[in-house]
Amino acid sequence: ETLNRFFSNRKSVIIMVLGDKDEVLGFLAEWYDPRPQLKRKFLLKYYSATHDAEMIEVEKHRCFLKRSKLPSTVFPSDFSVGSQVLIYGRELKILDYADPLTRTKLAPKSEATSIWITPSQYGSAGAIVSDCEANGYMVMKLKTIDNGDGIGLAVSLKGPKAVTGTKDLLSKYGGGVLCAESAGDVETMEGQYFGSTETTATLDSCTCVVIKPHAVKAKVSGDIISTIMAQGYEISAMQTFILERASASEFLEVYKGVVQDYSTHVDEFTTGIVIAMEVRAEDAVSTFRSTAGPWDVEMAKELYPKSIRGKHGVDNIRNAVHCTDLPEDGQSECEYFFDLLQN
Repeated sequence: ETLNRFFSNRKSVIIMVLGDKDEVLGFLAEWYDPRPQLKRKFLLKYYSATHDAEMIEVEKHRCFLKRSKLPSTVFPSDFSVGSQVLIYGRELKILDYADPLTRTKLAPKSEATSIWITPSQYGSAGAIVSDCEANGYMVMKLKTIDNGDGIGLAVSLKGPKAVTGTKDLLSKYGGGVLCAESAGDVETMEGQYFGSTETTATLDSCTCVVIKPHAVKAKVSGDIISTIMAQGYEISAMQTFILERASASEFLEVYKGVVQDYSTHVDEFTTGIVIAMEVRAEDAVSTFRSTAGPWDVEMAKELYPKSIRGKHGVDNIRNAVHCTDLPEDGQSECEYFFDLLQN
């Protein structure tokens, strides 16, 4: 409705040209402006061939960002409904398609589905998520739930023919993985699994591990989860979050003045979905730091190639995972995600 009013008030019509080198994809996006504390809506245009973007403010009918080149930290896959994308310091939530042609092109590739990994298969959760990622499905939501029989994992995915595709793909797990069989099932499961603020976190003998947005987008979340479980850690709680800058800054504040490029680390936390985990073991914080590998990714790749950062780190900002640095901070960092953000 907002976009209909916007277009009806303009003397010219913006045409989204699809299928050639000038392809333009249109989206309705929202940005929370902290100064007036208002949500502002934009027509976001993405030029896929040149990786450029342009923004038009809907309410004021004016150009907010002229066509500009996007940084390499922005992925083409970021431009999909339900995603969050960081464009020049602004976290934009993509709410909807802006035109029928964009919807026709992208909607079939973004079908949603939900799966429930039962407690009996929870130990294989990483492998199950990896199977989905390797077959083109993106993790959108994920949450551990104790249904009375133990901890299981609910996962919301999107991708081409997601409902039938994941059902066929995961049939090898038998009754250990329950898959939605229709769009109605997806809606029911979403409400059942993601509508509650209950958590499985123990907030005891733990370290906080956060899979960073670039790793989620690269579809290596499952492999990271498998690595953690294979080394004998207990993942007692796991959940996806989309962080605004204020939340990311608050969580990382203890590292301000300690790590280089602090502001850029905050930026990375706001570029998409993060997966927060409460990981438990004896002396969990210091033990897991070895599993993660050095903060410096080049060092990790050279000296500890089998560590998480050695395998999946890109650079010192996109280094796959955050993990608690000091033993006394393990519980408080887990509390931030599994207590404070729940409320």
